[in-house]
Amino acid sequence: MDKPLRNVLKQLTASDTESRRRAMEPFVRATFAPFIRHLHRYLGNEVECEDVLEDVYADIWENPEHLRAIENEQQLLRTVYLYYMRKRLREVYRRLNRSSHLCQNDVQNLVAPELSLCDLIAQSELKQVLHKLLGKLKARERKAIELWMEGMSNRAIATQLGTTVGAVKMLEFRTILKLRHMFKEYCEED
Repeated sequence: MDKPLRNVLKQLTASDTESRRRAMEPFVRATFAPFIRHLHRYLGNEVECEDVLEDVYADIWENPEHLRAIENEQQLLRTVYLYYMRKRLREVYRRLNRSSHLCQNDVQNLVAPELSLCDLIAQSELKQVLHKLLGKLKARERKAIELWMEGMSNRAIATQLGTTVGAVKMLEFRTILKLRHMFKEYCEED
């Protein structure tokens, strides 16, 4: 970590409000680029990134104690992520995923849209069948669908699975097709 940033961090964590106020602007200038790059990996939208970063800087101003023992830039990024960014990212994910949240009924409709399920089987049996079919999926497919049903974005699922957003979209599409096929086979058995 360069010396000016180290000095700014010392002033930012000082108890004197005037020192903290003077240190905030150089701190923002020194950290804006790496923080925005880090946020862009999660959100992919520059406007959202800047909004989150504005809130993060406000949180740092109000509560800078976590930045006292920082020794390098990597530790600074990790600390800021853990104590300041993560909470804001969760709020953004909740807000963004509110419209794309899948409940169990939505998954049932995706799996068997052309079948009149009410005529074929009871709702309790349908839930049991869906649970059984989810159990037949590969672990990666099941994990992706479960995270999707919890309301996580494709970007968050990609991060969780260690892959790309495009791969997650394809995985979800193929898994839904696989579930449809398995459900048709189940209905044909009965």
